[in-house]
Amino acid sequence: MVKSEIVERVVKERIEWIDCWKGLAIITVVVGHIVNPISKYIYWFHMPLFFFISGYLYKEKTDYSTFLKKKILHLLVPYFSFLFLFTLLQYLPLIIDSWQQKKLLPIDQIIIYTLMIIWKQLYGGANLVLWFGVFWFVTCLFLTQQLYNPIYIKFGSNNWLMIKIILGCYCLAMINYYFFKNIIFPWNINVVAMALPFYWLGHMAAKSLLINSRILILVIIIIFLAAFLLDTGSLLYFNYNMKNATYGVLIFNVIIALSGIIITQQLAVLLHNKSYIGNALRELGSASMLIMYLHQPIQITIKNYPIFASPGIRVIGALLISYIIYKLIINYSIMRKLFLGDFSTYAVVETIKNSKV
Repeated sequence: MVKSEIVERVVKERIEWIDCWKGLAIITVVVGHIVNPISKYIYWFHMPLFFFISGYLYKEKTDYSTFLKKKILHLLVPYFSFLFLFTLLQYLPLIIDSWQQKKLLPIDQIIIYTLMIIWKQLYGGANLVLWFGVFWFVTCLFLTQQLYNPIYIKFGSNNWLMIKIILGCYCLAMINYYFFKNIIFPWNINVVAMALPFYWLGHMAAKSLLINSRILILVIIIIFLAAFLLDTGSLLYFNYNMKNATYGVLIFNVIIALSGIIITQQLAVLLHNKSYIGNALRELGSASMLIMYLHQPIQITIKNYPIFASPGIRVIGALLISYIIYKLIINYSIMRKLFLGDFSTYAVVETIKNSKV
């Protein structure tokens, strides 16, 4: 086997297990929003996991304007497209009903009400709930990427300085948690302080070999299980929710999140070669951002039907319906642009499938 073939095979396997990893990550998000008994424990790591994976896929870009434009197209165009679509879907029936009942509000009240909705939607962050509950992640990820890139390019060669910067971000996040967590910041810009450490850890992990020490993996599993037992036994109250800038116990929050991240990473490496399971996870991973947007409105809507009363059935329904919509969208150029942020000049489904977070 020639060198180029070896490199191609290694790259292909890396892409496959990362897509599998993203598939596991989006499953934890959907389960965390639906299955209440275990959602608290999934929250310990599921959003740090997405920032970690994004950092793992990061490649430094010295052309800041090009990087900014690329991320605006890839992240913010779908963000505003779904924001407009969901707002229209939620408020249009109210408008139609008012029109049919001939109970129109005075024009000044309509204007005020409309402006309030627009302001709330544009402000974003923790303001957005229910159908819009996950939108904070997209803006926070966008801001994290735009901040990390120049920081790493300027200071990345100095490992100790980078560690100090990341520790400083972590300290700011904890200060926010202890003293200012009731303040709602636009686009959840405050959560960037906690996202950056996980983004950096993911980037550093990409530079090293995968964890393959059985003893270390066993220790990581024991740490997570110990945290679970301490919490369920009311010996340690650990509540972690990035969206609301609730970060739990100092230091332990990072350790426990990393434990969950590494466990999912090892599962991805283990499962990506398993034909049916691996293929299913890779497919979900390729559609992860669309599932991120769609699973909440879908599961909230189908919850009203008896067949979807069971949380497990609702998880499957939300994943499958979101995935089917994804497969439809990738066939249309304008839909890919608006809802996937894919502005490539040619329709290559494989490019979309292997797109970075």
